[in-house]
Amino acid sequence: MGNKETSGVGGNTTCVEVRCGDEIIIFDSGTGIVNLGRTLMKELPVKARLFYSHVHWDHIQGFPFFAPFYVKGNEFDIYGGTCLPKTIQEVLQQQMTPPCFPVKIDLFGATLRYHDISQGDVIEGKNMKVTLGNLYHPNGSFGYRVESENRSLVFATDNEHLEEKMNKNLLHLSQDVDVLIYDAQYTDDEYYGRNGQFSRKGWGHSTMREGIKIAKAANVDKLVLFHHDPSHPDEFVGRIEAESRKIFPRSIAAYEGLEIDLNDPDMPKSMFD
Repeated sequence: MGNKETSGVGGNTTCVEVRCGDEIIIFDSGTGIVNLGRTLMKELPVKARLFYSHVHWDHIQGFPFFAPFYVKGNEFDIYGGTCLPKTIQEVLQQQMTPPCFPVKIDLFGATLRYHDISQGDVIEGKNMKVTLGNLYHPNGSFGYRVESENRSLVFATDNEHLEEKMNKNLLHLSQDVDVLIYDAQYTDDEYYGRNGQFSRKGWGHSTMREGIKIAKAANVDKLVLFHHDPSHPDEFVGRIEAESRKIFPRSIAAYEGLEIDLNDPDMPKSMFD
C-alpha cells in the first residue's frame, strides 16, 4: 500500500541511472532499480555498468528483481568494494540463497562480470570515466565522479561529514562538477540532537548544510539533496529544499523520476515549484 505523504518524492531506496552517450551507468540496486528494469526491458539488448556505493541492505535489495538480469544477451559489469571479508560477487549471491530468496543467481540469463575496486581506482569506457573515493560510513562507502564529454557529476550518498574538516576525497571528486548528488538525510536538529531530537551522530549520514559547504568549496554548479530520511514526508522535504535554496540557490531535492540534462544550464524543475 502506498503512502500518500511520500507519494511525490517517492519511497524507493537508492538507484540512480546515468547516460553517457550510448553507455549506461547504474549506481546501487535499491528498490528503485525495479522501475529502471522495466524501462530497460524496452531497449534490449542491454549493456551497462553497475557501481555500488556500499552493500548495506537498502542499496542491494532490488538486485534480485531487476528484470534485465534474467534475459540472455544482456551484459553487466558490476563494481563494488566492501570492508567485509567477501567479494562483491559473494555479497550479492548470498542474498539470493535460501532461506533469504527462492531464485538462485545462476538462473540469470544475462552475462555478469564482477570487479572488486578500491580507493583511487579509475574505470574508463568509450564515452566516460568513473573515479572513486572513500567516504565516511559504517563499513565503508564509495563516492563516484563521472566525466563524459566535458560534463561531470558526483554521486556521494551514505556519507557522514567530519565536523573538524571536510572530506578531502569528496572535495577532490567534486571539484568543479556540474552536479553533486549528496547525502542530506538529516536536519541539523536531527543530526546533532537538538530541540527534542536524539542525536544521529555516527549513523553514517549528513545534512543539507554540510552538502552546501562541500558544494561551495568545490565550486559545484548544481546540488541535489539525496537519500531523504524515510520519516520525512513530502512537505518536510520541501521545507528542506526551500531552506537550501536560500543559501545555495542552485539546489534541488531529489524525487522519483527526476531527470537532469548536464548540457542544460538551467535548473531542473522541482516537484515543489
